[in-house]
Amino acid sequence: MKSPSEELQSGFIGHSARILQIRAQLEKLATRRSPVLIQGESGTGKEVAARTLFNAYPRGHFVPVDCASLVGTMMESELFGHVRGAFTGAVDAKKGLLEHANGGTAFFDEIGELPLELQAKLLRVLQEHELRPLGSLQRIRVD
Repeated sequence: MKSPSEELQSGFIGHSARILQIRAQLEKLATRRSPVLIQGESGTGKEVAARTLFNAYPRGHFVPVDCASLVGTMMESELFGHVRGAFTGAVDAKKGLLEHANGGTAFFDEIGELPLELQAKLLRVLQEHELRPLGSLQRIRVD
């Protein structure tokens, strides 16, 4: 098993000044349990950076969420889950991706593709550390 320092070094190939700077930033962030915003053009390694952070000190699951692939009315259910009977066809309760990532890392790729109302609900989860599954009156604590 690799040490956290070795894990931080393994995600990126190269020794340029920019790669060394990114590695140093990831090393500082890896020990913290706080949300991280990783920005960059498509194909620049945002998910590699997120996985590198997760792998340095793995906790829970790493759950990648491709926001561009979430479609229509099921977006909220996919992210927050739902209770039985929340809508037609909800014959069983289902955990959402955020609850599945609880205690670990949720990586949101293309978050700007989500409707603004869902972005606002995600912000609330980050601020309050709780979510409410679709159709439920109960809130669930998440980290």
